[in-house]
Amino acid sequence: MTAITLVSAFLYMVFLAGLLLLVRKQISGIPELLLGGRRLRVRKRKREQAFSLVSHLDDVLAAVTGGRVKPSALITLTLGLGVLIFASSASVLGAARALLTALLFASVPYLALRLRLEKIRRKGSFEGEELISLLISQYWISSCNIFDTLEKSAASGGPIKVTGRLMSALLIELRATGNAEKIAAATNRFAYGIGTNWGRLLAYHIKAAALTGCDISLALEDLMVQLREARALAEERKRINGEAVRITVLLIPLLYAGTVFVSVAKLGLSPLEFLRNQFYTYEGLSLFAAMAFLFMLNLGLLQLIMNRKLDF
Repeated sequence: MTAITLVSAFLYMVFLAGLLLLVRKQISGIPELLLGGRRLRVRKRKREQAFSLVSHLDDVLAAVTGGRVKPSALITLTLGLGVLIFASSASVLGAARALLTALLFASVPYLALRLRLEKIRRKGSFEGEELISLLISQYWISSCNIFDTLEKSAASGGPIKVTGRLMSALLIELRATGNAEKIAAATNRFAYGIGTNWGRLLAYHIKAAALTGCDISLALEDLMVQLREARALAEERKRINGEAVRITVLLIPLLYAGTVFVSVAKLGLSPLEFLRNQFYTYEGLSLFAAMAFLFMLNLGLLQLIMNRKLDF
């Protein structure tokens, strides 16, 4: 019992540390907000920092769902899931452990969104050459007018599905305002959706062209050269990578299914007895929660390591 408690506590600490690392930038302004300030300008800046978590969720949902889901819906789902897990496990695990388990599983929607975001970013990163090539040709055709360039590029469709959707959203925001701060926010959102160095550089060039009307054709051509070099390196990395993702995805569920089969077919447990031992005892539920969390953590790490974005 002591060993299981120590393992559970260690897993919870690892999870909470990882979650804090993910959102450290978004929550960094909360302590400063609680301390308050004397001047109105300082208090306003601190309030904006405190609400950066909602802004972060808005950026993630805009990139993943195209803005169809609002941060309030995600927060409601997270809280509802946490309450449900806490209520169903409190009688088995106790209040403190049930609260930690609820926090663990309540983070699943956000973690799933982050995994989906990284998948979208990776797919969009490989559209860089097609996107830049299209922008260069349309930029020359449009006589270096960045607004007409974005409009024609977004309407062209083709292989730039992810970046084309982001570019359409960017164009709508740019057409709706002439404010420098809002233009900067729109281009930052565009760069966040791509999540690469070349995406940030492209967003910077678009912002400069929209604000000052400067010629960015040479900058776009330089981006094209760097992306071609990055693709050559990505192909080499793809040959080196093994099949760790497929092994993890197939092996762990098969091993768990094997334990179920052995328990029922060889040890004489009935399916109801197995379910009761797995989900209605402290040891069984703790081990299942640890296994499920580590499985998701492995999938996330493998996605980050094996499926890197095309970038330089």
